[in-house]
Amino acid sequence: MLIAIGTLGAIAATPASAQALRADTPPTGPIGAQASILTVTDARGDDLAGVRARFERGEGRRSRHAVISAGIDAPATWLAWQVRNPTDAPVARRLGVDNPWIDQLDLYQVTPGQAARHWHTGDAEPQASRPVAGVNFAFDLSFPPGDTALYLRARTADPLVLPVHLESVAQSAARQSQTDFLQAFGYGYLVALIGYNLLIWAGVRKRSHLLYSTYLGSFVLLNLAYTGYGYAWLWPAHPGVQRYIILILMVAFSIAGLMFALRFLDMRRHAPALRRGVRRACVAAAAATGLCVAMGAQGLTATLAFVVICAFTPTMLWLGIVALRAGHAAARYFLAAAGAGTAGTLITALAVLGAIPFTPWTFHAAQFGMLTDATLLALALAHRFRLNDADRRRAEALARTDPLTGLLNRRAFYERADAAWSTAARNDRPLAAVVVDIDHFKRLNDTHGHTTGDVALAEVGRVLASTARRGDIVARWGGEEFVVLLPETDEHQAARLAERLRRQIHALELATSDDTPIRLSASFGVCSRTGLDSLDALIDTADTHLREAKQAGRNRVVSARLAPLACDATPRA
Repeated sequence: MLIAIGTLGAIAATPASAQALRADTPPTGPIGAQASILTVTDARGDDLAGVRARFERGEGRRSRHAVISAGIDAPATWLAWQVRNPTDAPVARRLGVDNPWIDQLDLYQVTPGQAARHWHTGDAEPQASRPVAGVNFAFDLSFPPGDTALYLRARTADPLVLPVHLESVAQSAARQSQTDFLQAFGYGYLVALIGYNLLIWAGVRKRSHLLYSTYLGSFVLLNLAYTGYGYAWLWPAHPGVQRYIILILMVAFSIAGLMFALRFLDMRRHAPALRRGVRRACVAAAAATGLCVAMGAQGLTATLAFVVICAFTPTMLWLGIVALRAGHAAARYFLAAAGAGTAGTLITALAVLGAIPFTPWTFHAAQFGMLTDATLLALALAHRFRLNDADRRRAEALARTDPLTGLLNRRAFYERADAAWSTAARNDRPLAAVVVDIDHFKRLNDTHGHTTGDVALAEVGRVLASTARRGDIVARWGGEEFVVLLPETDEHQAARLAERLRRQIHALELATSDDTPIRLSASFGVCSRTGLDSLDALIDTADTHLREAKQAGRNRVVSARLAPLACDATPRA
């Protein structure tokens, strides 16, 4: 908003202690070091006439920094510059203030013999009232030949930071375009990670992925707010929202990060007392922030928000250290990520507070740190997902495998055998089953102990598994009994395989504590699919032939269509 405030005639326009800037060749970067600064605590002297008089009396001080920082809820701060145009023609320049959260911002341009010009703006005003549309504040000026004085007044309950630039419109637009590009890259990357983790959460319902998405989402909103994009795009007509949204999102971001850390690092198991303390602190921070906002205490809200976010950084690191000491598998990933993210957040917070120099790098350190944090945490989540998937696969394998022999158990056998039966029946292909039982197994256990019996089972299982072809299905059926399903195998071929297995088992010798070798034997029942209508009927028929082999003297192969194949040797047990 531009206001003419009268003609100042021959009154000197130059601040007494300001270092002159050249309008035709302004310096590159912020111009705070060329300004005179005056802090006004008395509202009665907080106007252009009173401030100019004080500058003329030499009460202004020179800045030592390119960017002026005055802290939280600082009094009205005035900056004055002398700008000299040594040419014969007016020079157009843009004065930019790259801080979107200043509540009140007034710029006065004073040229001898002309009416002073006054622009009033700030984030306490709707976006549409700004002299130049954009995420930050800007003023398009024309400097006539000779000397011009600029007076900038800033007042905010938030941390007062004034990165002021004087440059051409093209330079200003190019600098803003570069910032927009970097911001867009960062937002795109983070939004992609958010979407990816939400999809994983929707699929597996692991709350860590939901909390991680919330953590990233809160940072995106916070970054949109404190860089000015939120006010420009999302709530441009609501200065009341802009007044508190950055502070609220600072607290929300800290809480979201801590809630994710507690869940991801499994603090319920590793450090339950610490977990309770952090959760209570988060509830207290949220309640205190809500109370301050309800009271309309913007300065107190800002102080609380910065206390919370500065406490957030060491707390995240401490949680990672505790988890690492407890042996958490992904704690190293988390510590590296938290170190990058919290360091960036802390650097930005300290730069805004004026504790360290305010530069584009320190101001955007939180975003750089968060991109690193997000990448490392995505790797940590992926690592944990792989570990969980491996655990699940191992559990499934254990549920389907006989632990003693490593063969399939009965449940897993049916899962695979049903498909083999269906294929053979549908295509009228041969299929055979062999049922195997170790002879005199009870006597072996009673005489030599269950450990020797377990060794016998494992050795028989090894022989069956090593002899089976790819596609054959071998399982421990229960006790000392095994079953082998043979696709693309007729009864004659199955009986020959059974005889080969019988001979291999009979050749086994088990050592005992008294060095007396034990030779095993086994009986076999063989049946083919021909004439049968189900898998159970096939196995039952093979089992019947097995009983016949037992009754015929054991250590033999019996099939319905073939003569019994047997060995005359008597096993010793």
